[in-house]
Amino acid sequence: MSVVFPDPISQNIYDNKKYFDANIRSLSQRQVRWMQEYLSSNRVEFTHAGSTNRHEEFIRQLAKRENFKELVSMSYKVMLYRLVPESNFGWLVNNLRCQIFIVNVLSLEYNYNFLENNSSKLMDEIYLFFDRKDFDESVGFKSSLINDIYQRWQAVYRKDNYSKWLKVDDGNQIEWSQDYLKRGSRAKLLFSDKESIEEMRIFVLASLDIIDYPVSNKESNIYNNHIPSARKEKLIEKMKRAWSQQKYRDAGKTKKPYHLPLTKKTKARLAKMSQVQGLSETAMLDILINRFYELDYVDINGKDLY
Repeated sequence: MSVVFPDPISQNIYDNKKYFDANIRSLSQRQVRWMQEYLSSNRVEFTHAGSTNRHEEFIRQLAKRENFKELVSMSYKVMLYRLVPESNFGWLVNNLRCQIFIVNVLSLEYNYNFLENNSSKLMDEIYLFFDRKDFDESVGFKSSLINDIYQRWQAVYRKDNYSKWLKVDDGNQIEWSQDYLKRGSRAKLLFSDKESIEEMRIFVLASLDIIDYPVSNKESNIYNNHIPSARKEKLIEKMKRAWSQQKYRDAGKTKKPYHLPLTKKTKARLAKMSQVQGLSETAMLDILINRFYELDYVDINGKDLY
C-alpha cells in the first residue's frame, strides 16, 4: 500500500527514495555543497538555507522541480570534470603543518585571501579554494597543482633542520620562538593566545617552512635537488644562537664561580666576543663549549657519542 502525503514535495521525495538514496544521500557534504552552488550559479536557485542536514535540504530543493533528474545528471557530469577527488587531499587531512604550508603558497602565488586563522578551519579554506565556482579549471589541472605543492612541501621537509631543535615538551622554548618570529615579522599566520603549546610549535615550524620555499617548476625531479637558501640557514642559525643566549642568561643565577686560566690572547678574544654578543664572559664561554660539544660529541638525536 502506497503512502500518500498532503505535501507534494514530500510525496515526490517518498516516491523517488531509491533515486535520492543512490544519487544524493550517497554524496559527501563537499559534493552536495558543490552541486548546490553549481546549480545556483546556473540560475536554478539552489541555495543553502541554513539546514543542519545539507543532504535533506538539497533533496527537498530538487523535489520542487519536475526536471530534478536532469539537473542532477547535468551537475554530476560537470562535478566529475571539476571537483578534485578527496584522495588528492590525503596528505593534508589531520596535518596542520601541511595545511599551513599550502594555504601560504596559495596566498603568495594565487592571491588567495583566506578568511580563517582558526586552525580547525584551514582544511575548509583549502577545499573552498579548489571548489569555488570561479576556479573552473579541470580536475587534472587542480590535481597537478596540489601534487606540485606537495612535492615542494616534501623538498622543504627533507631539509628540515629545526624540528628536532624545537623540543616538543619545552614550552618555554616554543613560546620564546613564537615571540622571536613575531618580533621579526616572520610569522606567516597570526598567533592566538588560545592556541595550545602543541599548535604553537606547529605554527613556529610552519613559519620556518615557508621561508624561501621552492618556486614552482614542472621539470621532473627538480625538487629533489632543493637546498635551503643561505638566508634561511642564516636566520635559523641566528634563532638557535639567540635561544642559547637566552637560556644562559636565565641560568646565570644558578652558576657557580669557576676559575679557568686562559692565555692573554684567548682572554682578549673572549672579551671581544662577549662585548659583541652583549653577554658576560662566562655566558659566552658556556655557549662556545656547548656549541662545539653538540657539533662533535653528540649524534643527530642529541645523544652523547663518548
